[in-house]
Amino acid sequence: MQKLIGIFIMLFIGMNHIKAQQNTLGTTGKWGTQIFLSDANGKAFENKYADVAGSAYYFPIYKFSSIEMRDGKKYMDIKAKLNLVEHEVEFISASSREGFIGKGLVSLISFNDTVRQEVKKYTFQSGFPAIDNQTTIHFYQVLSNGKVTLLKSINKSMEERNNELSGERSKEFVSRENWYVYQNGVMKRVKKDQAFFTSLFADKAEAYAKYVNENKVSFKNEDQIAKMVNFLNAL
Repeated sequence: MQKLIGIFIMLFIGMNHIKAQQNTLGTTGKWGTQIFLSDANGKAFENKYADVAGSAYYFPIYKFSSIEMRDGKKYMDIKAKLNLVEHEVEFISASSREGFIGKGLVSLISFNDTVRQEVKKYTFQSGFPAIDNQTTIHFYQVLSNGKVTLLKSINKSMEERNNELSGERSKEFVSRENWYVYQNGVMKRVKKDQAFFTSLFADKAEAYAKYVNENKVSFKNEDQIAKMVNFLNAL
């Protein structure tokens, strides 16, 4: 009798273990944690830009991304786009419908973009102190992250143009870019000259001067500046 009871207990534990595995697979399977429109942050998408030339997005098409919410939730392998006009994230839901996450709710989004034979990662982050008419909801592309965080602001706005010949009015997106650094809790607009970066790395003056001289750094070149800041952040 005791053996029979023991068998029933083992079967009961085994069935619960299988259920737990099934529940886990249902939410974190091959394609990661998925967003549902029924989630508190998910809202149906409405296209407002049908008559506007250009794109409101960093990537005009959906790309796989990872998303971190302000409340700590994380979603992996989500097809998403970043709207740089509204500063909102648009996504394809688990039910294959388009939706968006409202302003200020996403703290970080990273995209993977396949370029030839390699995959390049693009990371955008919000929540930085307000500067130059940009608030904490604005997304910045993170070019280097560390003691000195190098950021690129890509602001898009919709402008109307008047054709002087035909008299027709048209709308198009215009993009404006600026660089910033975030250091010791303070945002600064980048001046693209050697003196500005010399002041940022005063505590690493010798390594900074050596790197600039050996690599012939151009302070107008985004890739070169990002590599330099990455190198000095790692020291």
